Amino acid sequence: MSYPNYKNKHLEKALFNPVDYIRYNNFPRNFPKKYILTYQTYALNFIKRKYNPKKIKLHNLLTIYVHKNVGFVKMTGMGCPHAVAILEELIALGGKQFINIGTAGGLHHEGIFLCDKALRDEGTSHHYIPFGKYSYPNRKLTDRMRMQFIKDKIKFFEGATWTIDAPYRETKAEVEKYAKQGIKTVEMEASALFAVARYRKIELASAFVVSDLLGKKWLPKFHRFDVKREHRKLISCAFEVLR
Repeated sequence: MSYPNYKNKHLEKALFNPVDYIRYNNFPRNFPKKYILTYQTYALNFIKRKYNPKKIKLHNLLTIYVHKNVGFVKMTGMGCPHAVAILEELIALGGKQFINIGTAGGLHHEGIFLCDKALRDEGTSHHYIPFGKYSYPNRKLTDRMRMQFIKDKIKFFEGATWTIDAPYRETKAEVEKYAKQGIKTVEMEASALFAVARYRKIELASAFVVSDLLGKKWLPKFHRFDVKREHRKLISCAFEVLR
């Protein structure tokens, strides 16, 4: 039996929707239609320094920073359920285009990676779209990211990611298997974000900076300067694409 437990769950109507939550809280509706999603505090600090954005706090989990016509959101939690809840609310507020920028574990080597599909090793996506091995980003927005990378002369790689709910259960057997299949990175949000984007009919693309390597042993590089530098490049590139 495939997950979730209720057969064809993705075909059923939800009891309540993000728009209901937005109306209940009487949130204003004059928000950007384009967003960059980030996860690291240093990324948010860079955004504040470079763009001097206007801050709009809606509730404890969602603060939006706005510069020109682009919104920036730093996720306050980790994993698919949190990221999807925030994405749903941003869509309900009028969001149409999203670029998800984060860090990821590398199954092969370091670098910047543009994601072309995500292995669905998590639970959230299966509540939105039919059972399947992968979920996919928006092709046109991904193409625009690729073109911007080339224009900015940013060295990058392209390939699939493995999205998992349990970071401390990334096993050696899985890493070896997926590396042989050509999967490039592992992270905790992309496959579910892609699924929601498909379900809600909005555009979403994703790119990562490798912050740690997974092979015969774990090699963390979270606090290396080059990781932050490459992350800043990604955010700047994403802003140009959306602007």
